[in-house]
Amino acid sequence: MSKVWQKQSASGLNPIIEKYTAGSDPFWDGKLLKYELAASAAHSEMLFKIGILNKEELSSIRKEISSLYKQYGDEITLSVEDEDIHSKVENLLTASIGETGKKLHTGRSRNDQALTVIRLFEKESLFKAALEYCAFLENLIRLAQNEGEKILPGYTHTKQAMLINVKFWLSAFIEAGLDNLSFLKSVLSLIDANPLGSASGFGAPLALDRKMTAEALGFASVMKNAMHVQNSRGKQEGLVIDVLWCMMADFSRLASDLLLFNMDELLFVKTSDAITTGSSIMPQKRNLDVMELVRAKTSTMLSYSCTVKNISSGIVSGYNRDLQETKEPVFKAFELISDTIKAVTVVIQNVEFDEAAVKQRLSKGIFATDIAFESTQKGVPFREAYKIAAQKIESIEVNEKTIRESLDKRISEGSPKTINIKEYEVELSKEKRIFEENLKVMNEKLKELL
Repeated sequence: MSKVWQKQSASGLNPIIEKYTAGSDPFWDGKLLKYELAASAAHSEMLFKIGILNKEELSSIRKEISSLYKQYGDEITLSVEDEDIHSKVENLLTASIGETGKKLHTGRSRNDQALTVIRLFEKESLFKAALEYCAFLENLIRLAQNEGEKILPGYTHTKQAMLINVKFWLSAFIEAGLDNLSFLKSVLSLIDANPLGSASGFGAPLALDRKMTAEALGFASVMKNAMHVQNSRGKQEGLVIDVLWCMMADFSRLASDLLLFNMDELLFVKTSDAITTGSSIMPQKRNLDVMELVRAKTSTMLSYSCTVKNISSGIVSGYNRDLQETKEPVFKAFELISDTIKAVTVVIQNVEFDEAAVKQRLSKGIFATDIAFESTQKGVPFREAYKIAAQKIESIEVNEKTIRESLDKRISEGSPKTINIKEYEVELSKEKRIFEENLKVMNEKLKELL
């Protein structure tokens, strides 16, 4: 198949070079068909407005784009010879409607085409990831509502520190999740800007209406400086992956906690056969190794971020082919976060806390800080109260009264006594509605173009 950049007099590209330069693009680009068709439709409408296309040509292009979408759907299989999704669509259009298909590239380059479809893909993928993540947080809230009053030891340096409850432990992850959603919205506001019409990165000698294509594609704004459009590639992809890594980092900590709580020496958490595996040699083993993999895959996610950032740092301004290599890590990052959210959600749905086991293993020292604060309320300086409490540790009786008093007296804001799960539930519900509405609007915009 002829390349869109090939001249009449050019000899054929060496197959080894062709395969190497195409890289993994044919595989990943096939998943971008929907966005490429939508962007092409928006661009054709704009070219009609500025007089490059006449009414019949616009109609021909729009009909063929709709026909291609009906034929292939969201994805298409590409070969190395196709090179990328942009070349594939242009060749399909030209093969079907001839010279009119060749006019569609006016005012754009594969440089801005690539970034446009990547940004659209990232937007929709972030909305979907956010909604999957909201569902996970809803499961955390449900667990906190059902098991929240059961006690746990809080740890520092892997030593029992102060008494907490399940609600307090889970709400730390819920609040972290809401922080992650805030970060996600910030990154969305950065990438929600239209690159289309910046062409190769230096502008074009045409009165392109980039606000029009931004509106048609559902972008909130237009990226102004055409060179900045290209310079942003990789940098912003790194931020997109960083959002997903933040989610993974919290999953990793959650995983470590559950693995600790599920140790035979503790068994604060009970698991079901649905989430544990066995040993090929030791009959007694039931391993929560899915959470070990969550920890490992957190590093995998970080590697995707590092890959993108390393590729995009230090290259000269404007488009460089290096940036092609930032595409695969982005795709893999979204696949990884989706798979992980689903897996961790199943784990959360299949754990139960054993308060009796916790009570058997509570240290007397976990109540020492409470004793110190009792003294301070009687006017004893804290440093003296600290020493007095240290001397009383061995005489502490660990019983239900001691346990409940410890938690009931923890009244400072953010303590176990003050945590209100309902507040998190309300906030999460608001965030979820925002993402649902944004995804709906985006899908409607794309549907209008296809």
